[in-house]
Amino acid sequence: MWNVERLEVYDKVCFLVKRIYILIRILPQEEKFALGDQMRRASSSIRLNILEGSGKRTSKEFASYLDNAMGSLREVRGCISIGIDVGHFGEDAKKDVDEILRTERLLAGYIKYVKERNVK
Repeated sequence: MWNVERLEVYDKVCFLVKRIYILIRILPQEEKFALGDQMRRASSSIRLNILEGSGKRTSKEFASYLDNAMGSLREVRGCISIGIDVGHFGEDAKKDVDEILRTERLLAGYIKYVKERNVK
């Protein structure tokens, strides 16, 4: 078992999920069930994959869940970028994209750490 809830990357992911819910409220009604739902599912998936994977016994299993979390993190970044491009989100959302990029780097480092542990 892996103790992820004490990690900086996990804290950043938890904050990101809250931020995504705030951004969804900004979306126009016609986007709440399209882009908004995609953002909600992807952001929740990041946190849930990290937590679910932390219960796995091997490094390989856990790393697979972390890889899925990374994919969802990048999906959220893409959704925010779309929202910026079409004018739904303002300048503050660009800061969110920057923060996601920092979180991606932290998560990549943690994935590397987990794989190097080679727990079987």
